[in-house]
Amino acid sequence: MAAKRMTNRELVDAAIELAGDFYSMMGYEHRPGFKYWESPHPQEQQVFEMACRAFEVIRGSDVMDAVADVEDEE
Repeated sequence: MAAKRMTNRELVDAAIELAGDFYSMMGYEHRPGFKYWESPHPQEQQVFEMACRAFEVIRGSDVMDAVADVEDEE
């Protein structure tokens, strides 16, 4: 079964949520909609990189390309 194609916004939002799940597992509090990729905090950067890697492996999606496209639209 093929995965449903996600819009860039859906992909970014899903990656933020997954990063938030990882962040919560580390004992931190997730803030919905938080732009982890802009954070100087090493753990925040790490959980977002983990989420990006998960989407790349599972779906073949490039989250950072989607982030760039979404930011260009804003």
